[in-house]
Amino acid sequence: MIQAPQNYGMQQPATQVQTRKPSFAPSYNAVQINLDTPTLNAPPAMPYYPPVNMEPYKPQAPAPAPAQPEAPAQAPAQQTQVPPPVLDTTLPQQPQVQQPTEQPKVDVKQETNQGPQNLADEAFKGLSNPDFDVQALAMEDIAKKGLNNQADVIPYVQENIFDKLIDIMNVDSTKLAGPTDKQLEIRDKMAQNDKAIEDAVKAGQDPKSAKLPFALTPQEEEEGNKLSPMEQAERNKEYAMFTTAILQKTYADEVEKQSGTVVPLTELPGSRAIITTLKTSDNPDMAASAIDALRYIQRPEYKEDLTQLYTIAQNDSRQQVADAATEALASLNAPQEAQQNPQNAANQPA
Repeated sequence: MIQAPQNYGMQQPATQVQTRKPSFAPSYNAVQINLDTPTLNAPPAMPYYPPVNMEPYKPQAPAPAPAQPEAPAQAPAQQTQVPPPVLDTTLPQQPQVQQPTEQPKVDVKQETNQGPQNLADEAFKGLSNPDFDVQALAMEDIAKKGLNNQADVIPYVQENIFDKLIDIMNVDSTKLAGPTDKQLEIRDKMAQNDKAIEDAVKAGQDPKSAKLPFALTPQEEEEGNKLSPMEQAERNKEYAMFTTAILQKTYADEVEKQSGTVVPLTELPGSRAIITTLKTSDNPDMAASAIDALRYIQRPEYKEDLTQLYTIAQNDSRQQVADAATEALASLNAPQEAQQNPQNAANQPA
């Protein structure tokens, strides 16, 4: 499963990009990017056919035959006897017909249509699915592609994809069922077992030989690891923020390539939802994930805005959020060479 990275630097250009104001007012939120892909479902060009003579056919009457002169009358000829023909009763030999040889069967594999719009439609269908696990798989697929090659996620830079990711971020998970008391009890026992294994490793012992305080059956561990609907929704919010950040970075880079304009941070599709999550979420994991998403898209042009956000988050009473903001602020002020280190770009998905 994908994990929103906790410590990574940004892949930034070696030199600071000089922004310029275009002579037009670009509509960034419309997510209008010329992807330079062939037009899909375009009607084929009709071939030219020469005009046909549509006059009706008129049959002509046949010319009268010339009159033949009458033949002179002749005397009746004397009848002669004709011998009967000799019949050959032997059947003619039939020519041998060569049987056609059986042609080998050819396995024709139907080509799958995986054009850019088909990929986007498939992703949109997954994001729209009410099943939280199906949503997570759709986001994981986009995130993996973006981490491996940014160009692979250009087909997903569409307004409807951003809208669905924002919808996932805004799900009211408080109305969903949380973990049961039994699950919470099992998880507490699992945590204590993990602590015993960790202590054994620190002491230089074989973790398999560690004495566990609780003996749990595989069925109990499975029940403890099962996520409730509320937890699935919260997990998908984190996935949605990081997936949005990947598409935001692709969007900003493509706009810059085509127009030479740097899209402001606040006008990136989905940025408002991520910033709102950072400011208002009661879940410290969610707020920290919002900081991580902002770190993925940070660049010199966004330094002023991000510095303000990170500085405010540093004063958060929740230690997890304050630590994430401190690391993000240090990353923002680090030299560009350190930010371009691919080892810190992102945690690879499991």
